[in-house]
Amino acid sequence: MGSIPIARSRNTSITMRELPPNGPSTMSRPPNGVMYAVAIRDADRLWLFARISRSRDGSVSVLPPRDDPRFSAVTPGTSRRTRWNPHATYHRSGEWHIRSYNGKPIRARPLLITERQKLDASFRDVETVIALPIQPGEAALHKAPCVAREFNSIFEIPIEQFGQGEHHTLVVDLVEPGRSAALGPWREIIVQRSFQDAAPWILVTLWRGMTL
Repeated sequence: MGSIPIARSRNTSITMRELPPNGPSTMSRPPNGVMYAVAIRDADRLWLFARISRSRDGSVSVLPPRDDPRFSAVTPGTSRRTRWNPHATYHRSGEWHIRSYNGKPIRARPLLITERQKLDASFRDVETVIALPIQPGEAALHKAPCVAREFNSIFEIPIEQFGQGEHHTLVVDLVEPGRSAALGPWREIIVQRSFQDAAPWILVTLWRGMTL
């Protein structure tokens, strides 16, 4: 089985496996939902950065850690904290949106709810689910433990990959098998991982710097 180069940075080359001849050449869906993790490896500790789920119908969501205290707020007039569960979802129907507080869509900016390609046999090339900016020093602030048994697979990124004083962006794309990550205003790919449980593949890329 061959390999398809999809990215090259100054210190690493990542490849994606070709689908076998009898493998799925059109849209496929996992028999059950799957959950992946993007985590930061800091010595013997593994901190959860994001969760990526693909539901049984093929929709893909990117979510923050459940236990991160930054994603909750005190309900006015009470001492009770309400979970803030922001997430981006690309639905099988082609609808893409971001949901925020109490799961309600952010509608103040219409560009955050759009119609894109359907996740079916007609899907071509690449669509971005979300691009998460990471400010200098921010990677070290993530302290929600990553529990391996809760995920089907984990994409570990060593904390040393986040160079001091540099801006990074974590981008989650949906790609036609064998396609590359979507181009953006970022300077170079640091590390990349694909999840190939179904087509389109989920491609996660850590970029460094900006070209602007």
